[in-house]
Amino acid sequence: MASTSSTSGPGEAPPAELPERIRTAIRSAGLSQRELAERIGMDQTALSKALRGTRRLRDQEVAAIAKACGVSTGYLLDGTGPAPVLPPEAGRDRAEAVSAEERREQILQAATVLIARRGYHNVRVSDIARYCGTSTATVHYHFPSKEATLHAALEYYAQRFRSRLDVEFEQATSARDRLRRLIEVQLPLTTDDVDEWSVWIQFWNQAMLEPQLRQAQRRVYSGWYEVVLGLLRDCQAEGLAPDTDVEALAERFTAMVDGLAIQILAHSTGMHPDRMRSLLLSAFEPHLDLT
Repeated sequence: MASTSSTSGPGEAPPAELPERIRTAIRSAGLSQRELAERIGMDQTALSKALRGTRRLRDQEVAAIAKACGVSTGYLLDGTGPAPVLPPEAGRDRAEAVSAEERREQILQAATVLIARRGYHNVRVSDIARYCGTSTATVHYHFPSKEATLHAALEYYAQRFRSRLDVEFEQATSARDRLRRLIEVQLPLTTDDVDEWSVWIQFWNQAMLEPQLRQAQRRVYSGWYEVVLGLLRDCQAEGLAPDTDVEALAERFTAMVDGLAIQILAHSTGMHPDRMRSLLLSAFEPHLDLT
């Protein structure tokens, strides 16, 4: 599971910390996402997707956001230039200004980042509330339990992953090309990628201990497995690997993806993204040549 917020192609802003810097700029300006969208003439849903990392921002959109929030484009794109300052009262002002839907989105974004980077058991509801400038009661209103925030974080990243795949698959020229792109999306290359993997691994760990989490874990994992299996069947439809047991191959591949990513995040071995890519490409040999 991995990332496509903004990328560094022509006319696009770079990935990684861009959404987080934009959220900081919004807070410093005392705006809600809705107010920012209105100021820059951008669809609110499109802005929300950009802040979730599932939509690329154009250069002119980044420039408009910077101007509306009173920061430089350099700060948003790569952290150069003065960082915005969040006044102590900005959180209270914002709490009164945003809609219930926007508030839930802010809480969800805070929960996903904190769980990914601090660990599920190290995050308190008060931490989530403080991060997005609201009260613990408001957090409990949208997410009645901490377990509910973990559920929501998994769903958030599952949707983000699927959106990234859709973008990649639209540009693919064949089933084999889609497989290559699928592998690339799995690699923990950016901060957002690592956050996504962190939440997935933590959810898996909690599902071992808490049976009530297993249904959601199975559903998300099954959806991922079906994507891989469907791609392998598409390859066969194109005349590739006609005698291969694609179900067994899909099972081996998905197991490898999880195991290799865990090694990278845990720093338990010398595994790194380039090596992970190479091993995943070789997993399809001799059935398919993806090199």
